[in-house]
Amino acid sequence: MEEKFYKDGLKFSCRQCSFCCTGFPGVVLLSEEDLKRLSDWAGLTTEQFTLAFCRWIKDDDGKEYLSLREKQNYECIFWKNGCEAYEARPNQCRTYPFWTNVLESKEAWEAECKDCPGMNQGELHSAEEIESELLKYMSRVPVTKCD
Repeated sequence: MEEKFYKDGLKFSCRQCSFCCTGFPGVVLLSEEDLKRLSDWAGLTTEQFTLAFCRWIKDDDGKEYLSLREKQNYECIFWKNGCEAYEARPNQCRTYPFWTNVLESKEAWEAECKDCPGMNQGELHSAEEIESELLKYMSRVPVTKCD
């Protein structure tokens, strides 16, 4: 079994700098749990929240998934000088930067560090914590549109 480059842990503390929330097109897939948490936070039903803040996106096979909308400038719909929904943010946002592609290799981690000032700074996360966050990221089940 290959030893993980993060076996001694990695430092990360979110600086709410907006790197992962603005500046480029993105998709934030919502699970049922995310949708409920965000709807409660907004004081809306899930249907109202979906209409106000979400969009349906199609994958290559035509399956549709629920994603947060983004503004015309590619900012997350909840970005306004910080994340308005930080406490209720989706699992995808909660687990950043402990995503599959970022933890693929030390080189991938270091490449991501160039853009995110919270990486390699702040709180030390153990390999166990990182694996737990990675599992949460990988096991999320996005809401799909039923035909």
